[in-house]
Amino acid sequence: MKIITIDQLALGMYVESIPDHPKLSMVQKGYIKDPSTLGMLRNLGVERIVIDPSKSKRAPTVSKPQPVAAKTPAKDSLKSELPKAKKLLTQAKQLQSRLMSDVKLGQQLDLQPVNIMADEFIGSIFRNQSALACLRLIKDKDDYLLEHSLGVTILMTLFARALGISGTTLHQLCVGSLLHDIGKIRIPEAILNKPGKLTPEEFEVMKTHAEHSRQIISSTPGISKVSLDVAAMHHEKLDGTGYPQGLKGEQITMAGRMVAICDIYDAMTADRVYHKGMAPTLALKRLLGMTPNGLDKNLVVKFIQCLGVYPNGCMVELSSGRVGIVMETENRKPTKPLVKVVYNLKTQTHIMPNEIELERYNDHILKAIDPRDHKLELTNYL
Repeated sequence: MKIITIDQLALGMYVESIPDHPKLSMVQKGYIKDPSTLGMLRNLGVERIVIDPSKSKRAPTVSKPQPVAAKTPAKDSLKSELPKAKKLLTQAKQLQSRLMSDVKLGQQLDLQPVNIMADEFIGSIFRNQSALACLRLIKDKDDYLLEHSLGVTILMTLFARALGISGTTLHQLCVGSLLHDIGKIRIPEAILNKPGKLTPEEFEVMKTHAEHSRQIISSTPGISKVSLDVAAMHHEKLDGTGYPQGLKGEQITMAGRMVAICDIYDAMTADRVYHKGMAPTLALKRLLGMTPNGLDKNLVVKFIQCLGVYPNGCMVELSSGRVGIVMETENRKPTKPLVKVVYNLKTQTHIMPNEIELERYNDHILKAIDPRDHKLELTNYL
């Protein structure tokens, strides 16, 4: 065995362990086959790796390996991607309904359409990640079950991409996210669709959905361990207080840690029949407050960096007295995104929607606001 630095790690090497990050069970043993794995490890702060030179296909060098060129899909404009993303979400909801109906009838899950849908989500994110990121915030409180799974899928794809994950692993994370709540179809409708807060007894029944999801997905031919971990661990907590298995610490894989963050954030920002969703900026603060006992602090920080201080779709008050929607944050300063201005707070009137680059204007964000305070609907502007 030989210990090398992250800069010495290269394609073809056989990783035996990552001593400072034992939680990285997804990539702890095996060959480095994908350039994205190198980027992911760097993003997660890995500094040392134990390799087995006898199994490695190339020897470690002291120089930094040259980056491997990869074909990156051309980025589309937000305007061109939005209608595609809207159509995709409609199709995804139809697929979710069909899958749940199949499970309810005792049929086995058909993984082929799920694989296709996962690739569609990944394609949209890579063409222009802002489209699905913005549309995720448009939710119908009466359709929470379907929209929550899609919201988690969007967040997981964005998060994984930001961590440098791509290829097969990204696809598997996306598949697991699409299916992670499939077990809710086995929860009695009186509890699942109750128009109010659940009693402690009802909540115990609701919690069984995670185990149902694990059982359904584990019996699906062709499912990967990564996808199964996403479904089985989305309610597990590092301190062992989660469910269904009460896993602790290193028992929770990286996939499980990632989906727990995405699941909680999407749930906190969604309107339900019995409570109003919180602002994205507040939800991010709440996530940070759940570390390090419940959630992985390092990953939560990466998640916040991924979404930005003001996430896509967030409505904000500008110093000019106007209200804008954060449209694009990628490759921009955190407080200087592309904003679509839609409302004048001083005159309390709607204005012709206009997109502006804050970095080029003498204007800046003061704070995030709740659009309902001004009777504004996000769906009217996207």
